[in-house]
Amino acid sequence: MLAKRNTELLLVEENAPVRAMRLGPWLIYLALLLLVLTVSALGVGGYFLYQQDQALNEIVKDNRRLRLAAQNLETIVRSLQDRAFVSGIMPPEISPPPRPAPPPPRPLPAPPPEKAAPTKASQDAEDDKAKDNGASTPQEAEAVEPWPTSSDWVDVSKVSLKRSGRDLLVYFEIDNKLGGKQTANGYATVLLRSDRKGDPWVESWPPARLTPLGRPENPKKGAHFSVQKEKRFRARFVLVDKKVEAVEFLIFNEQGELALLVRETPESLKQKK
Repeated sequence: MLAKRNTELLLVEENAPVRAMRLGPWLIYLALLLLVLTVSALGVGGYFLYQQDQALNEIVKDNRRLRLAAQNLETIVRSLQDRAFVSGIMPPEISPPPRPAPPPPRPLPAPPPEKAAPTKASQDAEDDKAKDNGASTPQEAEAVEPWPTSSDWVDVSKVSLKRSGRDLLVYFEIDNKLGGKQTANGYATVLLRSDRKGDPWVESWPPARLTPLGRPENPKKGAHFSVQKEKRFRARFVLVDKKVEAVEFLIFNEQGELALLVRETPESLKQKK
């Protein structure tokens, strides 16, 4: 019926006769077709925009996951490097050039008389002296000079140990024994001797390379101090699975020479209280 009918539009203007304009059915079909095409275009465009938005969201999430993974990997690498540095892992030493042949041996002198076997009391005294000198056995103590346990220009006092979560905080003061007439200058290093899963463990504050006897290779890498009267310090160590055995305070002068070594244990600090 619609195909057989014609649609009339009346055009009314002021001070003008009414005119009639006839529209054929083809114009209605054309309008319907344009409407369908427009709705279809809007639907397809909306679908593509939705897919593009989802793809962008996935890219942003992947980028965020990659950045977090890179940060975690960097943290792990730095932690391993710090542990290797603190534990004193050193690169292999370059072998020195061959030495010239030694001169012919001289006749050996008469052997000295054999020493009597040490008693248990003397052996314990030697072990205590070796520990005071920073060595684990008397044989190691003979390889180094005795460590000074007192100084005429500097001292370490008010030592305290405090646990803070997984960390151990070591508080101490450096005192100037020159009576304020002269400033005490030097370098301080704190060593933590502990037991880690049955093995001895030594680490330093500030972190530094240590010798096989547990001493800093470069004393000037320690914490520099300039004390007029006294000055308070704090050292931090990570405990985790370590059991504290002793804390050692090494004071060096500005030339890097050891001036004082103070050794404290948790038991000795409890007795002082």
